[in-house]
Amino acid sequence: MKINIVATNEFGWKQYIIYDYTLWFKGYLLNTSINALFRRFHDLLNDEDIQVEKLSGCIQSIRGHFGIIIYNSEKLFCAVDKVRTIPLFYSYDVSNITVSSNANYVVDNSSLDITPYNTEAALEIAMSGYTMGDKTLCHEISQMKAGECLFVDNDKVNIGQYYRYAPWNVIDKSRDILKSDLIQVSRTVLEDMVESCKGRQIVIPLSGGHDSRFVASGLKELGVKDVICFSYGLSNNFEVKTAQKIAEKLGYKHIYVPLSIRSQKVTFSQNMFSEYCDFSDTLCNSPVLIDYSAVKVMVEGKKISKDAIFINGNSGDFISGGHIVPKVSKGLDANLEGILEFILQKHYSLWQSLRTKENDNHIKTYLRQSIEEIMDIYSLSEDDLWAVGESIEWSGRQSKFVTTTQRSYEFHGHEWRLPLWDPLYMEFWESVPKRYKINQLLYKEVLHENNWGGVWRNIDVNDFSLASKNLRILRGLAKLFFAPTGKGSWNKFDKRVFYYFYDNTAATAIEPYSRVVMDARGARNRNSWISKRYLREKGIELL
Repeated sequence: MKINIVATNEFGWKQYIIYDYTLWFKGYLLNTSINALFRRFHDLLNDEDIQVEKLSGCIQSIRGHFGIIIYNSEKLFCAVDKVRTIPLFYSYDVSNITVSSNANYVVDNSSLDITPYNTEAALEIAMSGYTMGDKTLCHEISQMKAGECLFVDNDKVNIGQYYRYAPWNVIDKSRDILKSDLIQVSRTVLEDMVESCKGRQIVIPLSGGHDSRFVASGLKELGVKDVICFSYGLSNNFEVKTAQKIAEKLGYKHIYVPLSIRSQKVTFSQNMFSEYCDFSDTLCNSPVLIDYSAVKVMVEGKKISKDAIFINGNSGDFISGGHIVPKVSKGLDANLEGILEFILQKHYSLWQSLRTKENDNHIKTYLRQSIEEIMDIYSLSEDDLWAVGESIEWSGRQSKFVTTTQRSYEFHGHEWRLPLWDPLYMEFWESVPKRYKINQLLYKEVLHENNWGGVWRNIDVNDFSLASKNLRILRGLAKLFFAPTGKGSWNKFDKRVFYYFYDNTAATAIEPYSRVVMDARGARNRNSWISKRYLREKGIELL
């Protein structure tokens, strides 16, 4: 089997050569070095009794985030980390295999005839922003899933999962012990992250929520000085006002990057934005634009160091239990159908018009198979469905969509770290009983009791309010007319007429307001329009 690797020294990828093997690596390691890792793989691959389990075990033990490809003319091993922060793509037949970090490079270099787009993948992107399983928009091209590796030897292709997020691995401990453990693991992941930055400037996108505040206050607790916090969005928005208070209390510089509908329209019309969309195109998810414009402004304005490292709070809200179906939800977490409905509503409702019985059944069929497979492999019961639901979100939205935020930093020439996706942190939260995770009970208690940096007791969390006073008044008056018709009618009207102007990121400006206000297909938020544009530019119209 001919092994074809399509890679370039750009956007963080680096090439290493030892003896007859070539290694491509991108990312960072916390508990080993690249050279040590490379030599370990070299020895394993040259072992006459090589087994994929040994290679998987080597990857399983790594702390950090990475994409790795190691190969010679006969053997190939590649893997993504436990959250798929750096994606890899492949296609193969009996005589050739092509692997690349760029899905479109696989399209251009594959020996296979690429057929028209995968209608199932397109539907999934339209409904959620990302595909299910290993699908891409091309039938012949697959993506590596979180915690997955690929091994080629003796012309055989083996694809296996070396890791799955398993929050059913609960260890029953007292509340006090769990608090102590959480404090210790939080310190450890932050200390190791700081050490990996080697004194370089750290830049934090700071919001009004828990997670980025946790990172910023944790750095203050550790005595890190060269930290810049930034916030962005509409003038006078609550996230910026809260972030300014936090940064001031911590003694860190704060940068506010104003965004408006007008400025975002200009940004989205530029050639650089098209280049970013091409760079971040995975053929399996629509772009994530949340930090793009602000990072662009700061880099072009030379407001941060050239070698600064970005650190965001992804995905503290998820991993600490914020997305569990709560107990008060009338038993939704007690049966499979309830979990399926919850996932559909939460993650597959970007367009209400696509929530047809046929489309819902397509999503449900895949989810049901995945859930039943997990329950069978790990011998779980219905009592564990809440945990299986978390694992499904880890392998879906979290690893295929949310982590795409990191592309904004790479595109503008900067490294990043994700301490709240550190494998040590994931291992801790896998073990926490459900009763301490619902509504992030343990997480919030520890953050507020520790009060690192003094920013947890007197500065509100997510104190939401509309930025524009005039819009608040107008929206309040309009809401009165919908009192007789109910909340549902008001929400539809609100999203069509007003959301465009109170989306703090102003990213909804990617679509003209005239289309948004006249649309009756039930767009949920900015991601609805971003996914629609992504598919439209590929000639795919599902709406």
